[in-house]
Amino acid sequence: MAATAPSTGGRLWWAWCLAGSFACFILFLVCLNCNPATTATDRALAKLQGVIAQQLDPQLHPLLSWGVSILFSNYLALPYAQMKAAGFAFASVVCLLLPAGCSLLSAALGHPLFMIGGAPGGWRATWQSFGVHRLVCDLASLLLIAFVLIIPLEPITAASLLILCLPMIRAFAMIVLWVSLARAHGFGPVRVIFLGLPHIFVVSACSGMVAFALAIYFYGYLVARSF
Repeated sequence: MAATAPSTGGRLWWAWCLAGSFACFILFLVCLNCNPATTATDRALAKLQGVIAQQLDPQLHPLLSWGVSILFSNYLALPYAQMKAAGFAFASVVCLLLPAGCSLLSAALGHPLFMIGGAPGGWRATWQSFGVHRLVCDLASLLLIAFVLIIPLEPITAASLLILCLPMIRAFAMIVLWVSLARAHGFGPVRVIFLGLPHIFVVSACSGMVAFALAIYFYGYLVARSF
């Protein structure tokens, strides 16, 4: 027997899905623009040019800029492009393909499974729940990342904060997902225990590893930015 009466929600499922997708895309853009390898290269070149410029007559500075441009074009352009491509691939996989793909697949496969025991909230309520989950997960991650990027913290302190909090955010978002599903479909304790708890545990563990990789990525960016 269901523990709660099914919800009549789900009318704005598309809005929640769009909001979750938008938060996911913004997280991708932030990750893409915080490439630690290209940031380290830019900072190293700027420092090198600054040190050399201090030793030269100001009239020779345009010649120095020309020489650095020639050096970059002949020797660093290809490695730099490869570093940008690697950053794009990482951001795409960690911030788009894995989270969005898993959410889409879980919603598409999960709703027929929910229907076995009854899913009176309908498919719209299921998709709305997953949209809320995606929004909570990625928006909270964005706020945390913005905090460590804006507040002047030591890179190791910021990395510790990310390593600790990003997996917790993902576990909390999974709990929000199942609370929303239970309210929408009137899940009883049996489905919550035998479907919800294993799902929360397994997905939180896998998502935690992705969050750890993301934390290390931003740690590298903060170290590169501190040069």
